[in-house]
Amino acid sequence: MNRNICEKILSRLTSPEPRKLFLDTDAANEIDDQFAIAYAMCADNIELLGLGAAPFVNNNADNPAQGMEKSYVEMRRVRDLTCPGSKLPLYRGADAYLKDKNTPVDSPAARAIIDAAHSTDDYVFAAFIGCFTDAASALLIDPSISKNLVIVLIGANDADRYQSANDFNLRQDRAAAQVVFESDCPVILLPAAGGTSVLTTTVGETAYYLEDKNIPVGDYLSYLMRRDHDCQRGSFRPATHIIWDISSVAILRGKDFVSPEIRDALSVDDEGMFIPAEGKFIYNKSFDRDSIFEDMYKAIVKKAYRTE
Repeated sequence: MNRNICEKILSRLTSPEPRKLFLDTDAANEIDDQFAIAYAMCADNIELLGLGAAPFVNNNADNPAQGMEKSYVEMRRVRDLTCPGSKLPLYRGADAYLKDKNTPVDSPAARAIIDAAHSTDDYVFAAFIGCFTDAASALLIDPSISKNLVIVLIGANDADRYQSANDFNLRQDRAAAQVVFESDCPVILLPAAGGTSVLTTTVGETAYYLEDKNIPVGDYLSYLMRRDHDCQRGSFRPATHIIWDISSVAILRGKDFVSPEIRDALSVDDEGMFIPAEGKFIYNKSFDRDSIFEDMYKAIVKKAYRTE
C-alpha cells in the first residue's frame, strides 16, 4: 500500500474510536487464541463481526481440515463461555492450505471476510492469528476487498533481527503469506519472535486476575494455563506461557501500549525468507506487556458473563 493509506490507518490505530473486527483463529492449536477471543468480545471499542476457524497441523490435528474443525469447536466454546446465548457468527475456514498463489480455498470464513469488507465504506480490520489461508483466499476470490479491508497478521519474526520469517503461522502456508504481502490490501504485521513473544503470563497471574470470580471464561482461561503447565511436570519448565494472539486486539485499542510505524513492505520467498516487496506496510514489534495484560484483564472482568 502507499504511504498515504498507511498514514490514514496509522491515525486510526492511535485513536480509541470504535472499529469493526473479524477474527480468524486456530483456536485449538495453543491456548493464546482463547484469550484473544475473550479480549475481543469484551473490548469496549471493538465491534466483533465474526470468528473464522483457521486450519492447522500439529500433534492435535493430523491434517488442516481436522485442525480447522477443532478450531471451530474451541472458538464456539470460548464464545459461549464469554457470553452465553451470543449470536456472534462463527464460520468454518479453509480445510486445506493453498496449493499455489493463484488458487483460493473457498470457505464460509473467506466469504464472510468478503461480505464484511463490502458491508461498509469504512475500514474493516481482519486479524489472522493462525495461518493466513483464509486471508489469501478472500483476496483471491475478490481482490476489490482491498479498498476497505485492513489485514492484521500475527506471524513471521522480527525482520530487524531475523532473516527467516518462518514462525508457526507463516510457515504452514507460505503461498498464502505471499498472496497477502504482495496484494494491494493494507497489512499490519505483528512479528512473533522479537515482537509478540514478550506477551508472557503465568499460571499464578492468570489465576489471580481471572479465577474464582464467577466468570466462566475466566475460570476456563485459568484452567488452560494450569493444564498446559501440568503437561510439562517433571521438566522444570517455568510456569509461563506466551499469549501472542492478544496483540491482535491490543493493536486496535487505540492506546499507547503499542508502537505501530510505517515501513517498507516485505514479503517472503518460497523458503520463508524475508524479501523486499513493493509499497509500505505497518509494522509493530514493541509491546508494553504489563499494560496490555492489565487492559485485557480489566475488559474481561468488566464485560464477560458472570454467574452471580
